[in-house]
Amino acid sequence: MLEPEDFPDDEVIAEIYCHIIFWTPKLQPVLSPEMLAKACEEMDQAMFTVAGEALAAGGSENHLHILARMSPEYSVQQAIDALEARSASMVARECEVPNFAWKDESVAVTISPEELGAARGFIENQASHHEIVTFQSELKAIFYEHGFEYDERKLFA
Repeated sequence: MLEPEDFPDDEVIAEIYCHIIFWTPKLQPVLSPEMLAKACEEMDQAMFTVAGEALAAGGSENHLHILARMSPEYSVQQAIDALEARSASMVARECEVPNFAWKDESVAVTISPEELGAARGFIENQASHHEIVTFQSELKAIFYEHGFEYDERKLFA
């Protein structure tokens, strides 16, 4: 077992997890099942640039979820920027959508270590989940659960 004196004085020990969501402008259905199948590996490469790790990725034709282990060395915005750039490039390449860009808004919510299994299952089972629930309903439920205020007219425009 590690003792406090085993850690350098300037090291931060943190366990930070985020559920991050990107979606397409006007909820355009451009994401392919093949791209979504490759998403976790690509997102892990993006998270590597900010000393983190993608634990799961999934979505449907108009959005992408990422479960990420965050580094305390980088901000959430830096991680989102890395994920957004890498995933937009992947969509442009894999789905043949030149100049692809995500909707200006994105969502990041923290996940406790106890919730990791449920969050991973939710993200990895997006295809079957969206046979029943629309992305709009899903996102509104996430906003409600976390107390986010939003303008629906702008959110999905």
